[in-house]
Amino acid sequence: MNEREKRTNDNRGTLSERKMESQLNLLYTAGKGVLNGVFGKKMPPDLLLAEFFRNNRQCGSRDRALISGCVYALLRYWGYLRNLLPQEWRRSVEHGEVLFSKRELGVLFYAACYCDKPDSPELKTFASVYNFPPLPRTAPQVPFMRAQKAADVLKIECTITESMLLPEWLQERIPDAETTAQALAKRPPLWIRIHREQELCLEEFKDKNLRCVLSEKLPGAAALYAPKINLFSLEGYAKGRFEVQDLASQAIGAVSGARPGERIFDACAGAGGKTLQLGAMMKNKGTIIAGDVRANKLEELRRRAVRAGLFNIRTRPHEGRLWRDFTPCDRVLLDVPCTGSGVWRRNPGMQWSFTPEKLAEHVKLQKEILENFCTAVKPGGFLIYSTCSLFPEENELQIKEFLERHEEFVLKEGRNPLTGTFTDGCYRFNAADGDCDCMFAAVMEKSAR
Repeated sequence: MNEREKRTNDNRGTLSERKMESQLNLLYTAGKGVLNGVFGKKMPPDLLLAEFFRNNRQCGSRDRALISGCVYALLRYWGYLRNLLPQEWRRSVEHGEVLFSKRELGVLFYAACYCDKPDSPELKTFASVYNFPPLPRTAPQVPFMRAQKAADVLKIECTITESMLLPEWLQERIPDAETTAQALAKRPPLWIRIHREQELCLEEFKDKNLRCVLSEKLPGAAALYAPKINLFSLEGYAKGRFEVQDLASQAIGAVSGARPGERIFDACAGAGGKTLQLGAMMKNKGTIIAGDVRANKLEELRRRAVRAGLFNIRTRPHEGRLWRDFTPCDRVLLDVPCTGSGVWRRNPGMQWSFTPEKLAEHVKLQKEILENFCTAVKPGGFLIYSTCSLFPEENELQIKEFLERHEEFVLKEGRNPLTGTFTDGCYRFNAADGDCDCMFAAVMEKSAR
């Protein structure tokens, strides 16, 4: 090699090192900000990352991919990784103040990437920059075991167990906490509901190299695994062929029993994922009244309904109670505000900033909504209550207390569309039932007299 070639290679190496250092500086800033925001401000990580990227326009697509992947892995496996920290540092982070250095945060990212993907290319970067010992590529299959292996290699004394993805107090409050912890350790797929022209949808996904798997449990439901593009930019979405909607959410629509020609009230419609499904089930015949206290969400629902070609949906904001001129309906859906604990694996780390006070607030609000809108059901009609919560207080216990207050309602027996099991009218849709979110629904019939 001549002197000129040597200088060229040296310059390339220097540029590569500078780029690597710049990326890690951005990662450190983003990681520190997200940890502070999740624990200190109780904000979801996706909003915090979006704000970081808005304020750091220099981040290219590779920077964004590196930062997002590492930060989400750190939060997803926080229950394991927090054990790598001294107790005082762990306590400071979970009170919203990251005090340790870039290298110490690098240890957490190094272990997080290993938990996520043992062959992750980021592992070499961290090992090179921080002179960390290499982690074995032939890693244990289960993430908590990989976290333990990382601790052992880094010579950090701790014991990591699978249940640690949930805080101890939540392990005692959530049914089947062990299964929930297992689900939290896995990235969920993105579920869609194909509304029409399924073959055209599948062809477009194939052209875009999107791995799409149709569900065997609900017609039109499909899982997309690790999509690398913005689904909202696809022709299929623009033409209303599909909507983004989790499988468990679609199961709630399925047990609602909506039929063409009925009059249905969706009292907490929001942006209308379930509203659009009900409209499709009704085949544009009959009427759906979509209400919400947030008028801006109903504006979004209107746009989505037009794109989906659904013209049986009417939107009307309310103030948390029925209008005086309201005519009772065949079915009323109360998809009530809740803790969102059933979608924690889509918002990794949020279980660590959750408090019992939040649960109590939601239980109180749900009770008020049930009382305010149960009269919207006509005699012989049905009331469908749903949450995306893991807590019995928001689910079975809430319904038990409601039925004790309202003898005119009884649970309507049915079959769980994801498991095939017969239920008394209360449905639990769990991650293990179809690699989906965790949701709850209760279907109640009102006496015809």
